[in-house]
Amino acid sequence: MRCVADFDTENHALKFWGFLKQKGIDSSLEKGDAESSGSCQIWVLDEDQLSLAFSYLNEFKSNPDDPKFSTAPKKDKIEEAPPKKRGFKEFNLREKWQKTDRSSGTMTLSLIITCVAVFLLSGMGKNTELVGGFFISEKLNGRLSEVSSGQIWRLFTPIFLHFNFLHVLFNMFWLHDLGGQIEKRKGPKFFISFILIIALVSNLAQFVLSGPAFGGMSGVVYGLFGYVWVKTRLDPADSFRLDPMVAMIMFGFFLVCFTGVFGGIANWAHAGGLVVGIAWGYASAFRWNQGRG
Repeated sequence: MRCVADFDTENHALKFWGFLKQKGIDSSLEKGDAESSGSCQIWVLDEDQLSLAFSYLNEFKSNPDDPKFSTAPKKDKIEEAPPKKRGFKEFNLREKWQKTDRSSGTMTLSLIITCVAVFLLSGMGKNTELVGGFFISEKLNGRLSEVSSGQIWRLFTPIFLHFNFLHVLFNMFWLHDLGGQIEKRKGPKFFISFILIIALVSNLAQFVLSGPAFGGMSGVVYGLFGYVWVKTRLDPADSFRLDPMVAMIMFGFFLVCFTGVFGGIANWAHAGGLVVGIAWGYASAFRWNQGRG
């Protein structure tokens, strides 16, 4: 969901909103509060329709009195509001996001359930036979012998391993918070593809620089964090949320882990995931700021 237009006059907002409805572009009209001087915002729900919406917006701005923009949305398609609301649906999208942000998407919840199940079935990481099957490799030759023989899943399965309660609790909390935001705003297909790419890069980085005996979702978590952090700073229209203090803690923890004070930590998985997340977030924000969505 993106805000594509912010009108100072209700008349222009209604006219353009009606035109988008006529063209089959699913959108919402939000009237600002008193502090925003009564401005009206148009939000397009499907990001695949953004480019078309922006092209129509450019046409509208150049000639809002063009007859083709005169068709208002049919009344039976508008939810009538109380008389004082001027006849169109009004709601605060930001409040709605804040209320729904706490829930997980289907894919996020599935990942959490899988991680917790593996954690319990492996006896909190102590069942060496089961854990070995999730390692990127069970050999120390540095050649990914099992993957070369067809066990491609090993490139991804280390993310499901956790070795103590705090380990799984920390990762599942941030997977729920950050992953839920991304899945809800970008959709499950984007989300699962993003997870797989972060997992692949972070697992390979850890394997190459530190060996095969590692596991955890933290590399993915840092990838999600990097993405959301960049988006909140450079692409606020996507409505991601991340408290600045939380960002400082995450970066601080990332750096402290490299000192070895916390023992065996998959630091290179953290680094690989963080690089992917920041790069992807920056690329997405850059494309948006260039007007390409």
